[in-house]
Amino acid sequence: MERRIVIKNPVNDEMGYSFMSLFDALEQLMNVERDDHLTIDLRNLTFVRPFLILPLCALLRESPYSNCLINYHFNGATEGYLNTILFPSGFNALTSPDWNDYLSKFQAKSYLPICQIPAEVKDTQVRESLLTVFENILLRQLNISGQMITVFKYLIGEAMDNIVDHSGVQNGWIMVQNYPQKGFLDVCILETGIGLLGSYQKFDFQDIKTDAQALEQAINGKSTKQITETRGYGIDTSRRMLVNGLNGKYFLLSGSAMYIYTNDFEQIVPLTRHINWNGTMLALRIPQTVPSDFSYSNYLE
Repeated sequence: MERRIVIKNPVNDEMGYSFMSLFDALEQLMNVERDDHLTIDLRNLTFVRPFLILPLCALLRESPYSNCLINYHFNGATEGYLNTILFPSGFNALTSPDWNDYLSKFQAKSYLPICQIPAEVKDTQVRESLLTVFENILLRQLNISGQMITVFKYLIGEAMDNIVDHSGVQNGWIMVQNYPQKGFLDVCILETGIGLLGSYQKFDFQDIKTDAQALEQAINGKSTKQITETRGYGIDTSRRMLVNGLNGKYFLLSGSAMYIYTNDFEQIVPLTRHINWNGTMLALRIPQTVPSDFSYSNYLE
């Protein structure tokens, strides 16, 4: 069957509008079957935002969509950028022996391409090297110094550790876009594995039965690990550091529930039965200006 999936243009750069466009796409995709012919229509997009384009990219690489014949329709305003960030396949260091040289070409840009991050134990060396290069290029792009270097590496490292430790996938995904004129950086990190609820159930937390309950436990520091690891205290630390410390914004989507945390709003939102993200998606909006009273050590209890 032929199916056309029309991607709506987010109204503006507020994070919630990107999620609304993503949820609309998920609803359109819910009845797709393996032998369908898909047309992904992105001609409405006037600007490409990580919180929409990265999950769409990762999703279409997964079953059943990976078995479909997929055509993409772009418009002239965004096609060049989409090609540059390697949509819809993303960059894979495991299949690119010159990946370091390739990524170095982005040092003068305000973004990095969509990247697949290997998550299996056997790929630890490649993953750590890739993340180090990825982070260092971003730090040079942003001219970050002082505490923000530690914060930035912590936020990305903690999210990737969670993917490696809990998701059960071969690779995670990351995309970063800097908005120097607007004063913030958007980071999207995701996986399409078992999600928070699946991770708790894997370790026999029988009192956690829904995605919303899993989100509540995760943001309050209930870990599946027996011993707190040296990198920090997980999601709870990351969200407080970003929002309370830096005045940033923190969104976490897993299964059929979303957690939203800003200085003005905090809520776990159950989604409709038509919307489900198989895995976990983290969206961070990081301000470029650090409050004068911020101290990284205040968030490492």
